[in-house]
Amino acid sequence: MAIDQAHEQNNRNIKDDGGAVGLTETPVALQRWMVAGPEIARLVTEFEDGFTTVENQSTHHHEQSPTHQTRFKTNVQALVNVIENQGNPFEEKSKDLLTLTTKDLASPAVVKSVRDIKTIGQQQYTTFVQERLIERSKPLKETIAQNKLPLFKERKPRLTSNTKGKLAAARNDSQLFSRLYIGCQNRDGDLDNFFEHENQAYPPSLTDNGNMRHGTKSDLLGCMEQLVDVQSEHPQATVLILDGAVIVQMLKPGAAKTFLEYSQTVFIPYIRSQLNKVSRIDIVWDVYVPNSLKASTRSQRGTGTRRRVLPGVTIPGNWQAFLRNDANKSELFVFLAQQVAREEVAGSKKVISTSGEDVLCCPSREDVSQISPCTHEEADSRIMVHVADAARMGHKSIMIRTGNTDVAVLAVAVANSLEIDELWVSFGTGKSFRYLPAHLIARELGPEKASLLPIFHAITGCDTVSSFAGHGKKTAWNVWTVYPDVNTAFNELASCPSEVSDGCLATMERFVILLYDRTSSMNKVRYCLVVLSFPSICWSHVYIFVICHLLLCASVYFIVNANVCVCIMLYLIYIFTYSVHIIVAYFYS
Repeated sequence: MAIDQAHEQNNRNIKDDGGAVGLTETPVALQRWMVAGPEIARLVTEFEDGFTTVENQSTHHHEQSPTHQTRFKTNVQALVNVIENQGNPFEEKSKDLLTLTTKDLASPAVVKSVRDIKTIGQQQYTTFVQERLIERSKPLKETIAQNKLPLFKERKPRLTSNTKGKLAAARNDSQLFSRLYIGCQNRDGDLDNFFEHENQAYPPSLTDNGNMRHGTKSDLLGCMEQLVDVQSEHPQATVLILDGAVIVQMLKPGAAKTFLEYSQTVFIPYIRSQLNKVSRIDIVWDVYVPNSLKASTRSQRGTGTRRRVLPGVTIPGNWQAFLRNDANKSELFVFLAQQVAREEVAGSKKVISTSGEDVLCCPSREDVSQISPCTHEEADSRIMVHVADAARMGHKSIMIRTGNTDVAVLAVAVANSLEIDELWVSFGTGKSFRYLPAHLIARELGPEKASLLPIFHAITGCDTVSSFAGHGKKTAWNVWTVYPDVNTAFNELASCPSEVSDGCLATMERFVILLYDRTSSMNKVRYCLVVLSFPSICWSHVYIFVICHLLLCASVYFIVNANVCVCIMLYLIYIFTYSVHIIVAYFYS
């Protein structure tokens, strides 16, 4: 330590005399300073010592003052606190690009930009020199295009406005009418023949400008609730199965600052309060598989910033945006499952939590072969696995806590096949919260119709299947009620055949026709869709006819007043408008 301090002091003395700035740029000056610098510093020091008394000379190091030592201790303590709370950055073994303070992870696009930015710059420099200095194919003052590389602050994707969608729909409609007009001219106006073939890039009954048409899934709950009396009081149940993702969405962090505080002060207390009412709690989490069918649906909800989920990491301010990232939710679900498994459960209480394909039991359970490993991606179907396991363990009254219509549909479908007395679904939040008796709904529907409810739900529109244009769950439910023959087709589809029979297709086609017109053919339904999709068409020829006559009257008025230019302009507009009127009236008739 003393030798090192003496060496630093000598360097200080050398650099004080004129400094060392700029010496490295000239080799000769650098060599002269290296040879003569220490000797000059020695002479200067001896000269200063000759005029300095011993009493005024300090023998302490310049960092040995009380102020410096206090500041140094404060800085060391602050560094220790940061490492204890947020982890040691030198122990980070992953190859992720992250922020040390918040543990936010950069997206793969940003990582690629950072890795390739030097290569991109060299290539662009070479291209610039080649085009502007060597080949001279471009002027030297031509603007260089921006790279727009994704960096740490990503640009938010621009959302397509509703006006642009309407303009695109109008443009497609115009093209459709053009093809309709040509088809009528070449086929003697046979509209049935025209609608037998595809006439648009995307079927308008299932898509909205090329995008999947989403309906209101919760309308199906209203149809089922009409069959029974919905209960508002808490029913008696011995098992509670929680949809973990719904619970996390419902339980906001509040005053919790870190993920450990969230688990200890928010999530686990909620689990304990629910465990006081039942003897067993199952927590079922979603598993996010890349490139799955559900990934496209989740992407429409937006994406949030990627952040590591560790005990000491600070919870982001926007909780909902954090939960839009699948990787965030995957780490959070595993973290909460592990925290719940460490808790001690008193008496005969049991807590089971899924963690990936496995389960964590508290207290430990010897045989979990019926529930683990489980490869279900969605918690919707995996919840039914835990319902069946609870029924095998002798529980007769089971409750499911969820906010997803799909779970309620599956609960009704399996209620008749389980040896239980009651299967309840607690659904919704706030004023819309209620208890759905899935066992009573299944009895009202009957064994066959209850088992076919998931097929009906999927065909009429779900997360991965488009809904029908203009008709939702309520209309489809009414058609299913008056057309029970479709159950044969539903049964065939439920068996997952490798090839759908012609009879099944004919039955399903009839079911779709009944959604729109109960006495028509498929071609007639397509024709009605085209007409009814534009409400103004039914009366457009009347409006255009009135406008034409108003334009004609205005033309006569300006002729009387000797304004020829305005008269000619109005008359041309009249001819164009009247032509449109003739075409629209012809198509509509």
